Amino acid sequence: MFGKCRFHAAVCALLFFGPLICAAAEVAADAREVRVLVAYFSLRGTTQRMAEAVAAGAKAVPDTVVVVKEVQQVTKEDLVAADGIVLGGPTYFANIPGDMKAVIDGWSWKMKVDFTDKVGGAFATGGGHTGGKEHVVVSLLLFLINNRMIVAGPLYEDEQGEDRWAEIGASAATGPSDPGLSSVEIDAAQRVGDRVARLARKIRR
Repeated sequence: MFGKCRFHAAVCALLFFGPLICAAAEVAADAREVRVLVAYFSLRGTTQRMAEAVAAGAKAVPDTVVVVKEVQQVTKEDLVAADGIVLGGPTYFANIPGDMKAVIDGWSWKMKVDFTDKVGGAFATGGGHTGGKEHVVVSLLLFLINNRMIVAGPLYEDEQGEDRWAEIGASAATGPSDPGLSSVEIDAAQRVGDRVARLARKIRR
């Protein structure tokens, strides 16, 4: 009789506390996760490939959830949920494409998103080696900074694996004379994703 009572008590406890334990486990798992949004503008697909390389770098960091979207498809929920945001676009006459600028400006003015203390990064593509890609990267970073975000460039490492210096972002030459993405350019994009995910994790802690 006593054994049956203990069994019934155990079953009742499991039925009552089981959902609470599962919910707590899910909350703990969510607390470990870092969410990175990679938002890009691309007409010919090259900037999209850079965005995918950024995403691959972020995904390599444990417990990182990555969302890759064109800026036109980004929702307020995407922006609010993100711990880190990486923006990328092509270079049009040495500057950010006007369509992209109008969309990201609307994130603050129309959507009223609070970007405070999220981690940011940027990348750009362009038709020439001196066509203004770095200006696009800086302009995107200034957008993030002016929205109270924390920005840090990707890190290089020496042969001993120690950090030596950092860039402000990543870029790729994609014009007629250099149509593809080199391994160096892909690596730079991956390091942007890695850096943003790792820094976002430190801030979450």
